[in-house]
Amino acid sequence: MRLFLFVLFLFPLLCAKGQDSLQVFELSEITITGQVEPQSVKKSVYNVRTSPMERLRSQGATRLQDVLNTELNVRFDQDLAVGGSNLSMLGLPGQNVKVLIDGVPVVGRQGTGNEININQINVNTIERIEIVEGPMAVIYGADALAGVINIITKKNVDETLEVSATVHEETAGNEYGFSEGIHNQNINLAYRMKSFYVNGNVSRNDFRGWKGDSTGRETEWHPKRQWLAGGVLGFERDGLHAYYRADYLHEKIYNPAQFSGNEAIDQNYITQRLMHQLQVSKAFSQRLSFNAAAGYSGYERRTQTVAVDRQSGRETLASAALQTSDEFTGMTLRGSLNYRLSDAFSLQPGFDINSESGKGTRLKEDSNSISDYAGFLSADLKLGMISLRPGIRFVHNSVYNAPPVIPSLNSKIRLSDRHDVRLSYGRGFRAPSLRELYFNFFDASHAIEGNENLEAELSHSVNTSWNGRLVINDDWNLTTVLSAFYNDVDNLIDYGIRPGSNVTTYINVSRFKSKGVTLSGTLRSAGTEARIGFAYTGRYNSYMEEDDSLPQFIWSPEVNASLTHHFTETFNASLYYKYTGKTPAYMVDSSDNSVVLTETAGYHWADVTAQKSLGKFLSVSAGIRNLFNVSRIRNGAAGGSAHSSSGSTRPVAYGRSFFVSLTAGISK
Repeated sequence: MRLFLFVLFLFPLLCAKGQDSLQVFELSEITITGQVEPQSVKKSVYNVRTSPMERLRSQGATRLQDVLNTELNVRFDQDLAVGGSNLSMLGLPGQNVKVLIDGVPVVGRQGTGNEININQINVNTIERIEIVEGPMAVIYGADALAGVINIITKKNVDETLEVSATVHEETAGNEYGFSEGIHNQNINLAYRMKSFYVNGNVSRNDFRGWKGDSTGRETEWHPKRQWLAGGVLGFERDGLHAYYRADYLHEKIYNPAQFSGNEAIDQNYITQRLMHQLQVSKAFSQRLSFNAAAGYSGYERRTQTVAVDRQSGRETLASAALQTSDEFTGMTLRGSLNYRLSDAFSLQPGFDINSESGKGTRLKEDSNSISDYAGFLSADLKLGMISLRPGIRFVHNSVYNAPPVIPSLNSKIRLSDRHDVRLSYGRGFRAPSLRELYFNFFDASHAIEGNENLEAELSHSVNTSWNGRLVINDDWNLTTVLSAFYNDVDNLIDYGIRPGSNVTTYINVSRFKSKGVTLSGTLRSAGTEARIGFAYTGRYNSYMEEDDSLPQFIWSPEVNASLTHHFTETFNASLYYKYTGKTPAYMVDSSDNSVVLTETAGYHWADVTAQKSLGKFLSVSAGIRNLFNVSRIRNGAAGGSAHSSSGSTRPVAYGRSFFVSLTAGISK
């Protein structure tokens, strides 16, 4: 309540119009993901969506999920037991989404969904987010069947010295205080001296949890504290750009339990990740350049179980059997030579090596490893109004037999200066991860066992889109995108019940398909940007193979919209909205082995934010997150079938929250 009153006090100040003149805000649309060289989104043969740093700021984002939450074809599931957040894209699960930082894969898939927890990435280091929908296996290899999310970080600096600090305060639902709510701090330092530059960032994110309907010591959303630190040291001169980057994460999620007698058994989920990367690019001439990246990541996930004494509050480690620790290391080495033979023809040969190993108490064997060794060749051809990017990838996997050749073909046809069509096909290959093969996860909420007999996934994917731009007058223009996709996956890895038990394991689904259509439009002027979009996604229903009266695909809609208006040069306000439609699915009722229709209810999400510059060195932002106060949605049998409960729910958020951020910065 105190923070809510503070926001109400600040909003008149934020909305006060000064004498500042309005200027045109041009957001960067340069993309590098999958390209021979950086180029504009308009020229790319891929269908790329970008979210620049300005959007992160306007949305008051403290997590990457805050930004992606309102994107079409991206959905999240919350695992409150272990504090994870799992995503899906284009109807495919998150293990088929490649998450990169500056083109280097992030190591450390966790939770029940075997996905990268994107909320462990420091949003304060992000320059922009690039989302490429569709298969990118030729360039980025495994885990890229659904697409790629590439986090482009801040590196170079324009000024000699830049220093900034941010304090962010936010309620957790209606809970706020010293021991409640969200309390985040960040400091950033950047310095440039001629050809050398350096920057560093330290963030502390302190989420005190949310009680919700829990009683006693328990919390519905567990308290979580993160320390994130990173730095870049770079050199740039005469066509050579080289930099070293390090990113560190320490996360602790606290799961308190009720007292049983004089003792409570609490758990701490502790995650540490240290990611190193070295990147070098050299332009030898206007026609020849070279890019190379090397990355090494260490990831550790521990479950620390402690016994708490009711009288003294003293904590002691519980038995050794209740302590677990798993470690994963990943190595990436990739390089490519970009040779422009003419203005109409370029070649990009390259190699890509990825290796991951793991060991720990929850792995079936003491130590495990899996590696991919690949060479690839792609080309850019410009034939009049047609741009083509064919590519092939040759893969050797240390455990699985990959196809001899993985092909792809991306094309763009320029119909006019304002209209173009893109069409792409890609073959995908994904070997099971170490977690899917060997990981065992048993606690009060999970009973999951790895499966060493899994087969690799193979896929065919087709994506197409039409992009059009209409200039209404000197002040307004409208951009429209109509796209469609189709994914056909053999041996998709999903969950299943091990026969004769209640243990969940990973199994190969014989076939999985997803398809959908998306329509979006963006209206822009000098000070206003309005977006609206619609997506309709169908997921394959495998039960129709045994009962042809059932539909082959089960469909779910999405609608999103946003509006940003710059009232003056120093003040703007934004609204972000998304409706996630109900998601139907068929499942077997264990009581009589009948197939029943279940539904996850739809819900509305909206964020309202405002930003105001207070002089040259100070800015403030405030807003309301989750305006419709969503916490849980119904998840059960459609219509409340007698066979399945219609009363179960799925967590979405911790209710409506209010936030204020204050940033101070200098540059010279």
